[in-house]
Amino acid sequence: MSIDASQLPACSKCRVRKVRCDRQAPKCGNCTKGNVACIIVDIITGEQYARDYIQQLENEEARLKAQAGYRASQNGSGTQHTGPADSTPRGPPTAETGASHSGFVGDGSGLGFLHRILSEDKWQQHRARILEQLADRPKISKQTITPHEFPPLPEAEKLLENYFTRFHIHHTFLLRQEVLNIFYRLYGQSPPSDAVVTPIGPSNAQDKFRLFMVFAISATTRYRAGLCAQHPYGYYLAAERWLSSIPLIQDIESLQNLLLIARFGMYHQIGCSLWEISQVCMRQCIELRLHEEPSKSLDPLREQHFRRIFWECYVLDRYSSGILGRPFAIAERDITVSLPINAYDDHIATAGTSALDAVYPSASMLITEMSIFIVLIELRRISSRIHTTFYTRRPAVFSAESQHARTRSLGHVYVDFVRFKSELDTWRLTVPTFSDPRSLYERPDWHDFMYHKDMLLLTRGAIHSLPTPLSLSSSSTRQLLNACYTSAARVIQLYGDLMDKRAITWTRSYFQVIFTAGLTVTYCIGLGMLTHSIHDSASQNEAIDTIARCGKILNHFKDQMPDAGSFAIVFDLLKEDCINSIHIASGSISRQEASGDDGIAPTNATLNILPHTEGLNGDWTYMEPGVDALGNNIFGTDFGLTDDLMTQLEAGLGEYAWGSMPIDGDLWTQFPFA
Repeated sequence: MSIDASQLPACSKCRVRKVRCDRQAPKCGNCTKGNVACIIVDIITGEQYARDYIQQLENEEARLKAQAGYRASQNGSGTQHTGPADSTPRGPPTAETGASHSGFVGDGSGLGFLHRILSEDKWQQHRARILEQLADRPKISKQTITPHEFPPLPEAEKLLENYFTRFHIHHTFLLRQEVLNIFYRLYGQSPPSDAVVTPIGPSNAQDKFRLFMVFAISATTRYRAGLCAQHPYGYYLAAERWLSSIPLIQDIESLQNLLLIARFGMYHQIGCSLWEISQVCMRQCIELRLHEEPSKSLDPLREQHFRRIFWECYVLDRYSSGILGRPFAIAERDITVSLPINAYDDHIATAGTSALDAVYPSASMLITEMSIFIVLIELRRISSRIHTTFYTRRPAVFSAESQHARTRSLGHVYVDFVRFKSELDTWRLTVPTFSDPRSLYERPDWHDFMYHKDMLLLTRGAIHSLPTPLSLSSSSTRQLLNACYTSAARVIQLYGDLMDKRAITWTRSYFQVIFTAGLTVTYCIGLGMLTHSIHDSASQNEAIDTIARCGKILNHFKDQMPDAGSFAIVFDLLKEDCINSIHIASGSISRQEASGDDGIAPTNATLNILPHTEGLNGDWTYMEPGVDALGNNIFGTDFGLTDDLMTQLEAGLGEYAWGSMPIDGDLWTQFPFA
């Protein structure tokens, strides 16, 4: 930067308040007291930098100089000098800068659309306001709950039934009878005579840990529904007391222990990264060779259990790595093990065959407790291929030379889009139908939600892979954008319906999904998705309702999880601007009324949108004043997440969703506000 690093200026907060700034790193005293980011502004370029980020650069520079000097002394040669362009920092470390830090979040995280929205000039005047909002660091509330004892038998039976009904069918990595046998031992109950697995020996630390974790997971929905008084975290704390006595890195038992912790971490902060747990799980799977077909014959039920454990680790890895945009722990080509078979445990145990795949399903086994788990695995495999195709081929650093490498022709992108859409459509048709759904995972609207969530993943990836500048006169491009908008809107609507029915609970990963869907809707509307129906009030009202409902859902998340507040408030800014732009486009309010007192201009204030009809789906074209339509660079801005504001928001949200943050909850210190 152009300011002498030895004498950095006062931070913006101290300058605005006209108080003395001690200019200490990583923060000045006033910013430390206010618990906000210490931001300084380059007086020449106007660029914003965080003081702690500059300190990090200086430390890194010193380390590299020392390393270069050491190598030079070892090799007897001078150090290689870098050019001015190489030595000038351009922003905080991101996936694009190549710098590594614990908060790496890549393109697959899905917030690239916000980069486009906030890169518009009209948002620059609100930059400080948004940065200040994000600098209000989310604090993970510390639990004051004490560990529970095992509940009375009636409550324990309800928790066990709730676990098998609501959780087990979705993540079937435990053997039902093994869990029941633990329950029988700890509660002094006699198992039924036809039990598949006979209890052996007295209870131990492993039994207590496992049953407490089952109760902790099950109590989450019961407690939130007001069906029990015991907070689920108390059961987790009780299980935590046995951690030192059980394996976490060793064998099949340790994998099940880690998976239970990860499942609970989906609903509550546990002080560690779920993504890192997924990596540990997959490494153990590989060491145990669970990703391969067994080299020797195994008992059918044991082999089925091994498959279930591996594929649960696979699902956890694919989902967490996908949200954070990080590499998968294992490549698809290295997986040779088959999916679990769709059969009950007792049927496998009594089938009288020595090979799992030789177990013949009975006529009554069209739907089993494995059915939902299997279709979930199949969906994750499709989304994994989508990530590999659209999200992992982009270079780490964007440049003019790398633009060709990061994009593909519209024809190739569209062919892949059609292929994956066909796979998703087929998947949706294969999901079993339940006449009397007992839980969320048996409801057809939840299956629709999962379908559109991955359709959104697909369409975003396809759009990001298109070359720039992009002409929207192509029917293929319009179809991609229309599919993107439709899936994002359906994700919001379906989740809202499930929430209104109290059929779904809140999690940080759901928050990330809804936030991304809301950004996508505003992005597509900003591109003019509604212009082909400019006089269709129903379409206008539906779009407004969708955006407003997204804001309502995010505010509900904020009420339940206060540390989500910063993101919800930022979306509120976008929501109001987007709704105003729709009103302006429809001519229902004046431009002055839409801009409001805060001066936020409508999204399309500087654009002339010329609707006309062509083809079945209609046609619409952007026309900037004085620019030919064919040369209009709608996607002229790099989609790489190099914008300083985007670094904070995207990385923060991805880490927030998957718990990859410091245990003290001081999230934003990892991502300097440049």
